[in-house]
Parts: sequence; C-alpha cells; structure tokens
Amino acid sequence: MKYLAFIIGLLLFSTAGKAQSYHSEIGVEIQAASFSTHGGTFGGALKFALVEEEALAFGPSIRYQYMFSKNHTTGASGKSSTIGGGVFLHYRFLEWFFLGTEMELLQNPFVFKNPDKKWRLTAFLGGGISKSFGPVRLNVGILYDVVDGFRDPYTTDPSPLSRDYFFKLQNPNNPGAAKYLPIIYRIAFFFPLNNR
Repeated sequence: MKYLAFIIGLLLFSTAGKAQSYHSEIGVEIQAASFSTHGGTFGGALKFALVEEEALAFGPSIRYQYMFSKNHTTGASGKSSTIGGGVFLHYRFLEWFFLGTEMELLQNPFVFKNPDKKWRLTAFLGGGISKSFGPVRLNVGILYDVVDGFRDPYTTDPSPLSRDYFFKLQNPNNPGAAKYLPIIYRIAFFFPLNNR
C-alpha cells in the first residue's frame, strides 16, 4: 500500500509546477456490471485526472466492486465486495480513441488457496473509444490484466475481478475445460473541473 501512495504522490508532485498547462477532470466509471437470477456484480471507480493538452490523462483512482450469488437448488446465497485504489494513464488520440494502463491494489475476498494474500495487484493494458460530447468525455475500453494473465490458476487465488471476465477460450478436445481470459470492459464519464 505504501508503494501505491508513493506513486500517487510522485504523479501529483511532478505536475505541481506545471499546473497552468493542465486542466483537471473527475471520472465516474462503471465496470462490467452483470445481473442474473443466480447473482451478479456491479461497481466502478472514481478517478481524478490531470489532462495535458487534451492528449495525456493521468491520476489516482478509488474502486469498489460488489458481488452476490444465489443457488436456487440449495437456497444458499453469498455476497462479497472489494475495495482498493491505484493510478491510471490514458493517451487520447485522433479525437476518438485512447490507449492506456491502469494499476490498482485491491482487497481480495477470494482467498481460498492463500489466506494470507488479502491484497491483489492488477495491471491492465488496453484501449478503446474516448470522445467528447460537449463538456462530457465518454471512455469505453477493453482491458487485459497482464498480472492475472501470468498467474497459475491452480496455485493462486482468483482475482477479485475474475467474475467480470467475459472472453472465454473453448478447448475443442475438452469442452468442459473452457478458460476465461482476464479481459474486462469499463465505461467512464469524465467531467471537467475547471475552465480550459
């Protein structure tokens, strides 16, 4: 957690002397919301962005995600949540697109294999659409968790965001051995906080 605070402080300190060339935005993000009769997940993040010349947006983020499930056969139900924070960096280009990275340290409710590992690092890379509509900027992105992609699912706990993965690889020789890739979608709305 101290490393995350250091990175956020470094980002804010490095821009303190250049405030006149930046403007700031507040972002509200929805991440992979899904609902069914068996459960669901919803949540998102609050982001503060410093934006340089309409191209580079970066800053800290705070995330909360809520998950619930219900087994209609047994009547058993459960719920959990995850909270954490991190930093992000987006490069906006051609008035329509962005590429970026988002790193967060999240509290993990899924500690079945390693009970001492209650915090989990995520490091997403990806991109998508980033377009201004009047004062509001819409970001719709697809992101891949590089850290989770390298983890061994048989020896490590699942990611706290694993219920939000949506891209499945089927094995034609063994249909029951399908695997989800650590890919999620995120939708964010950025609102300006000062005049440009």
